Amino acid sequence: MKRSIKSNQRQVVVLNVIANAAGTALSGLDANQISMADTGTGDKLLTIPSLQNAVVQVSVATADAIAQVGTITATTVQILSFDATDGTTAKDAIVHVTITGSEVSDQY
Repeated sequence: MKRSIKSNQRQVVVLNVIANAAGTALSGLDANQISMADTGTGDKLLTIPSLQNAVVQVSVATADAIAQVGTITATTVQILSFDATDGTTAKDAIVHVTITGSEVSDQY
């Protein structure tokens, strides 16, 4: 009977950054690995190293604002922020972002 060797090491990558409200600057532990573009009021597009099955968590540090994750691809993450009063009006906000993903594409 043949046996295959499988590793449980997933080469997990965790990236943490803080995006300023204007969408023009990143700070934090991994700011040098991510770039950001401000694509409109309350809309930021982060370009990240290629990751498989990325999970993104966001929180805001701006009063009266909420944030949510928009579209995620292997190399980009869209972050949307809104006024907390109605939850639909776009608002620029300081956003803390944590991205967790794997450099390995195969799955067992």
